[in-house]
Amino acid sequence: MLIAILCLAGGAFAVVVWHRQSGNVEMRDRLRVLVQASAPSAPAGRRLALHEVERLLPAFAKRRLFQAGIQIDPKLFLLIVFGLAAIWIVLVLAFGILVAATVDGLLVLSAIAVLDHLASRRMNALSACMSGFLDRVRQLLIVGNSLSVALARATQASPPVLVEFFTPTIRRIANGAGVAESVNQLADDLDLHELHLFGTAIETNLRFGGSLAFVLANLIENMRRRSAVDREVRANTSQIRASAWILALLPLATCAVVMMKNPDYARYFIEDPTGNKFLIYACLSEIVGALLMRSIIRVNY
Repeated sequence: MLIAILCLAGGAFAVVVWHRQSGNVEMRDRLRVLVQASAPSAPAGRRLALHEVERLLPAFAKRRLFQAGIQIDPKLFLLIVFGLAAIWIVLVLAFGILVAATVDGLLVLSAIAVLDHLASRRMNALSACMSGFLDRVRQLLIVGNSLSVALARATQASPPVLVEFFTPTIRRIANGAGVAESVNQLADDLDLHELHLFGTAIETNLRFGGSLAFVLANLIENMRRRSAVDREVRANTSQIRASAWILALLPLATCAVVMMKNPDYARYFIEDPTGNKFLIYACLSEIVGALLMRSIIRVNY
């Protein structure tokens, strides 16, 4: 245990020194760019910079981080990595590799679940704002504004979550990018149904002509009908969702009560190798059951 703690402390000190040196290198690179008016080329074999750590993540993780509005801080990323490593070493020395793998896996899955919840909540808030935003765009188009001006003015009068996502798109349009291209790029980044419809409507109008205000009016009506159907479906499936939550939390509550009432019984699952296998099987069954119930109660239309 002492050797493991010393190794972790030495690794943390090395990372701190490396981070300071990388900060100095970055500052010198910026100064060189200002002096030479051109960015220096990165030498071959250079390690991945800390601010580029997001490139190591898979595509779905990048999208969910973007939807949740979370930017990866290199210091926090290193802290999480060292924290998981420390938990792994302590659990391996105390209970074995199976328990360590189970606990670290549960921590990672919990972080993914929290990220998915935050991203879903922000996307639901953005989806709820889209009908009002498109209505403001339609009204601005009717009074004679161009599409780019209507988008900019409608964004300024929108809720903060919509302003946060649309501000880079408005800036891109102001710098000369196409309106349909910019909106479709935002729709691809967020993977939001309403944005895909909006981008398709703009692209169709620019290609074939016609009244975009009339198209937006029909689009807004369809969005409101879809929202009404969504509320009705959630009201009809509320009992099923409540049952799913109870079935998911009941094993955890039972386990907590047993551990408090009879610690000797719970110690069998931690100290005995056979108990470790039963514990891993229970955790995996709980995760699979939660995923299956989530897929059953989720309604896609």
